Amino acid sequence: MERTREAIEAEINGYKQLLVQSDYKALKHADGVMPDEEWEPVKAQREELRAKINACEAELETAPSAYVPEEA
Repeated sequence: MERTREAIEAEINGYKQLLVQSDYKALKHADGVMPDEEWEPVKAQREELRAKINACEAELETAPSAYVPEEA
């Protein structure tokens, strides 16, 4: 069964929220406060989240909408 646009968009929003939650770590690393050893797992997780977002966005191109307009 195909997922609806709304379901895919909700998944994308969830992934984006996870990215936001680790933004402060990216800033700490950029400022030189977080060592590379601590940053590497965070970086890998963020790359994985971006890949999932990209896959969902590609799926959006062909996803049906759950919205069914009323007939006039």
